Amino acid sequence: MEIEAEFNAILEKYGAFLRQTIARVCPKDLGIQFDDIEQEARLRLWRAIEAEREINFHGSYIYRIVVSVTINVIRRAKARREEQLRLTGDDEDEDAAEVKPITLTAGAENSPEARAEREELLRKVEEAMARLTESRRLAVGLHLKGMTTDEIADLMEWSEPKARNLVYRGLKDLRGELRGAGIEYSE
Repeated sequence: MEIEAEFNAILEKYGAFLRQTIARVCPKDLGIQFDDIEQEARLRLWRAIEAEREINFHGSYIYRIVVSVTINVIRRAKARREEQLRLTGDDEDEDAAEVKPITLTAGAENSPEARAEREELLRKVEEAMARLTESRRLAVGLHLKGMTTDEIADLMEWSEPKARNLVYRGLKDLRGELRGAGIEYSE
């Protein structure tokens, strides 16, 4: 009964945040049901509480769960679509006159070189983020995911001025780290 009480208390406090996070991170063009993600996220939270895992920051933990579940659901949705494409191709008449080749076009933004450049840039940004102090890294990471300083403060149980200060100083540090890695950009 203690597990259920803790679970319900967390959901009462963070339930709206859970749904807002799902709406923010889940792509709308894949036909994924938000309710499915919410159900799986709640199940993972229940299992964590049941396993007596120590959860220091409930909001941060819920955010990680939502992102993880959403990524898994997207992967499953894409796998189902690929499977459906293969099955549809198998059902068609094998007559050579009837077979129509599928042409995939790749723009310059999808070229192997562009993808490699993006991956290299992402690696450099991740390395720069890793060099920030933990509190600034957390604040900047949440800010870059679209959270306001009020939301960050609530999530991390900080005051809003502290969250704002950590975001701004963290962004300044991140810009310096990126310049040191040879990444210049205009604001």
